[in-house]
Amino acid sequence: MKGVILCGGLGTRLRPITYSIPKQLIPISNRPIIYYILDSLVKAKVNEIGIVINDNEDFFKEVLKGYEDKEIKFKFIQQSQPLGLADAVSVSEDFVKDEDFIVVIGDNYYELDLENLISDFYDTSSNCSILLHEVDEPYNYGIAEVKEGQILDVEEKPRNPKTNLAITGIYIFDKNIFKACKEIGPSWRGEYEITDGIKWLLNNSYKVTYNISNSLWMDLGTYNELLHVNQHLLSKVNPNNKGLIDEKSKIVGSISIGDNSKIFNSIIRGPAIIGSNTIIENSYIGPYTSIMNNVKIIDSQIENSIVLDKCSILKISNIIDSSIIERNSTIVSNNSYRKANTFILGKDSNLILY
Repeated sequence: MKGVILCGGLGTRLRPITYSIPKQLIPISNRPIIYYILDSLVKAKVNEIGIVINDNEDFFKEVLKGYEDKEIKFKFIQQSQPLGLADAVSVSEDFVKDEDFIVVIGDNYYELDLENLISDFYDTSSNCSILLHEVDEPYNYGIAEVKEGQILDVEEKPRNPKTNLAITGIYIFDKNIFKACKEIGPSWRGEYEITDGIKWLLNNSYKVTYNISNSLWMDLGTYNELLHVNQHLLSKVNPNNKGLIDEKSKIVGSISIGDNSKIFNSIIRGPAIIGSNTIIENSYIGPYTSIMNNVKIIDSQIENSIVLDKCSILKISNIIDSSIIERNSTIVSNNSYRKANTFILGKDSNLILY
């Protein structure tokens, strides 16, 4: 079985971060989102993987060089325009050929065993299998009606949902999905919906089955969802120190510190992760903070935030909280009053507070 990760789309809800970095490559707990998907595919013995992108092939190639398992064969598949999930699946046909394949939307985070889903797909002789999850706001998702192990109907973001079973963005297909995607037209949103392709399979007597997940699954489409999953992953951090911590610093909780990082006269409260070649001086790093490589934090306070490579945070007496700070950003302040600040900064930002 082959794997296809859908990494198209514009990531409009995550702007301005996604002006400079594809949302699937945003780090959570200092690893790009796509790495966690690759982990699950490798564990399920899916090692031939197509990645559907609109652009940024060089960016993806550079990031994927750092993935730990070098046995994976990657194929980049261009989707000329983000015309919907059915279109993204369609452009993978030359890569998949006649094989069965598992599709994962690239901005999902989940904790489940894909190998069990694949086994169930074959055991039930399905043409299509979809993973469902119960949600509180079903009108924001594609929704499925089910009965006795079979899908009865699917609908994309219905105004009056008939169930609360959301389609998670993990699908297993055989080659018939390509036939289905060629038969459908654009929806009212102007997109080719994968739910319409699945409905075509249902209407033409193909077997569509499902599994319901009770484990963690999130669509990482907003900043709050990114920070929530970052918190979840940091709660599992194993203490590890490859850097230098001076005698004036205080380390509390589970902290991972990368190569050549230096901590001077600071308080670090975990769970937190600090990358390589980072300097933290006269500062407070609070829980649920992930800091990437080559970062400088001096005379500042930050917690529950994600800081990407080569950022500088200097003389911030106010607590920076619940923030995502993109690469090469600088935050500087001479303000001595204590306040809380929240920032969503794009690449090369330069923010000065007074």
